[in-house]
Order: sequence, then structure tokens, then C-alpha cells
Amino acid sequence: MPEQEGKSAQAVAGPNETQVEAASTAARFPWLIAIQQVLPIYSATHLLYLLLSYVAFLFPGDTSSTSGPVLRAMINSWRHWDTGHFIAIALHGYSDWWRTAFFPLYPLLIRLLNYLADNPVLAALIVSNLSGFGVLVVLYRLISEDFGEEPASRTVLYYATFPMAFFLAAAYSESLFLLLSLLCFYTLRRGQWWQAGLWGSLASLTRVTAIPLLIPFIYEYLRQHHFRLREVRLDVLSILGVPGGLALFAGYCELRFHDPLAFSHAEAVWQRSLQPPWLAFSATIAALVQDSSHLDFITIHRVIDLTLLTAVLALVVLLFVGPWRLRGPLAPTYTLYTVGAFIFFLLVPAVGRYPTLSMPRYALALFPAFLILARLGRSESFRLHYLLISGGLLTFSVLQFLIGQWAG
Repeated sequence: MPEQEGKSAQAVAGPNETQVEAASTAARFPWLIAIQQVLPIYSATHLLYLLLSYVAFLFPGDTSSTSGPVLRAMINSWRHWDTGHFIAIALHGYSDWWRTAFFPLYPLLIRLLNYLADNPVLAALIVSNLSGFGVLVVLYRLISEDFGEEPASRTVLYYATFPMAFFLAAAYSESLFLLLSLLCFYTLRRGQWWQAGLWGSLASLTRVTAIPLLIPFIYEYLRQHHFRLREVRLDVLSILGVPGGLALFAGYCELRFHDPLAFSHAEAVWQRSLQPPWLAFSATIAALVQDSSHLDFITIHRVIDLTLLTAVLALVVLLFVGPWRLRGPLAPTYTLYTVGAFIFFLLVPAVGRYPTLSMPRYALALFPAFLILARLGRSESFRLHYLLISGGLLTFSVLQFLIGQWAG
């Protein structure tokens, strides 16, 4: 009996020691823990992308030539749509004013890496995929520190399987922009103001949609200084870093094209203009009602986009109401940013038959909305439905992109 009691006590003590050791490791190496948690999700999604890059040649469309090395053809199958603009800027600079709609940091990194890769598409994919890995790691760290490890794991999973998440791997600036935005958000949450300003400035050199970062930056600075003006210090100037990158690019546009707002005026080339934020929804619904055909390419994509944006809108609303809403002192930081970023990209819909053009992938910036998905994902039924439906749409979107069709 004493021996059995000793074994029982040891069995009880064992897990406790293991838990203490795990907690100690997490405290000493938090980023390593984040990498370990993210790596299986990242590798699984990228194995899917690799497989789809190969089987995409079975589908009719504008795929790369099947002659020559298979790997080169698979790499070139990712060269579609905006990728061509980024590579043109990387290789030749801003030879045309309308290409200023594509901001310079991502093409600059492509140009630098291309000296080693000697293949601009490969260079672009390396930048994007490394950045995409960083996005998931920083997202995990941010959510785990503020809301716990279990919600963080689910948030990363649902984020990585969102139908437009493949743009984190495509030769687009999305992953770089999101990485810099998350680093800005992460450091401002920890009161590292000058670092946050640096990341914010780099984000605004990547996409104009970095501007909504000003909202959590200002609120979090005031909150951490107890909303007292007498506690404001010189580091308040770090907030200027967010618009600083944009101002730098505007200065270049003035010198190069004598138009500091060339990047804004270039949006007209893609038929975008400033509109009320509800127009993207109302114009899309009106177009769906008016069209005689409901099974053509544009109509089906409008339905997909409208469904995704409506789902995102529902998640934004759930940030405020219902049992899944965010609570506590951090809630305004996350919710204000999400609402501001959502409204910001809704203000510039495309004119014509496809108002929601590109908007579903812009929704990747609304990372707090995926925290609500993580809370909903406590239900096994919800998790099953989300992963099957979203994973199916993700696979469809990747194949559309690889054969040269529009995919968001």
C-alpha cells in the first residue's frame, strides 16, 4: 500500500512538474513556442498549394507552358494579375505613373532578392512565403498574450484556411503588409512606441491600407498613459511613423511625376473612387438582381465575394455584441482597429459590374475578426462546417488563380 501510494503521488506530481517545465519553456522562449504551434498549419496549407500548383495543369486556362523543367513551370504558374506589376516595378522602377497604385517596399525586396535568385517570380514568392510564415507566428503571439494560447491556435487555423489566405503565399504584397501591420500592433500593445512607429511606417510603404493603424496606435498610447495629457512624452511622435511611409512615397511621386497623390489618382485606372461604405454591398446586390444570367463568371464571383464580406461583417458585429464579444480594457484597441480598417477599404469599391473587386483579400487585415471565429470554433459542429466549406473555397480559389482566372 505505501508503495502504491508513493506511485500515485509520483503520478500526480509528474504532470505538475511537466506543466511547470512547459510553462517555464514558454516563458523563456515564447517565439519558439509560437513557431512550434504555427508550423504544422503552415506546412499543411503549403503542401496543399504545392499539390495544386502541380495538378492545375490538368485544368484549361492560362497556365504556364508545360515545356521545360516542371518546377520552373510551377513557379511561373503563380505569375498572374498584380504579380506582373510588382515584378515590372522591381526590374524597371516606376516607368508609368499609374503603377504607383502598387507601393514600393514589396518590389524593392523582390529586386534585392532577385540578385540571388535570378528569377523575379521566385524572389517574389520567397518574400511572400517568408512573410506569410511571420504573419502566422506574430498573430499567434499577439492573441496568445492577450487572450490565451487555445484561442490563439484556433485563430491561426481559421485565418490560414480562410478562402483568400492563399494570398499570403502568392506573389502579392499582402503577406508583407500583414506582417508589418501585426508587428506594429504587437509592439504598440506592449508600449514599444518607436518600434511600433517603425513597423507602421514600413507598412504604409507597402499598402495605403496601413493608415487605419493610426486608430489603435493613438488609443493604446492614450490608454497606457491613463488618458492624461501630463503623462504624454516625446515618444508620442512615434505615431507619425504610420503616415510617415506614405508621406515618403508621396514625396517620391512628386519628384518623379509632379503629383504627390499619383498613387491615389492611379486607382481610377482600376475604376475605383471614393464612395459611401455601404455601396459595395448595395451595388453588388443590385447587380445580382438585375443580371439575367446567374451562372456566368462575374456573377458567381460576386456571390462568393458578397458571401465572404457579409460573413466578415457579421464577425465585426460580433466583436461588440453577443456572448463571443471582446471584453475588458483591450477590447476597444481591437474593435476600433477592425471597424476602421473595414470601413477604410469599403470606401473605394470598383465602379461597374464588380464593386467588391479584391475586397475579400483586403479582409485579411481584419485579424481580430478571426478571434471571434476562434471563439465560435469551440463548437465542434461549427469547426467542422467552417473547415470543410472554407477549405473547399480556398482550394477553388487557388486553382482559379493558378490557371489565370480572377480569384479575389
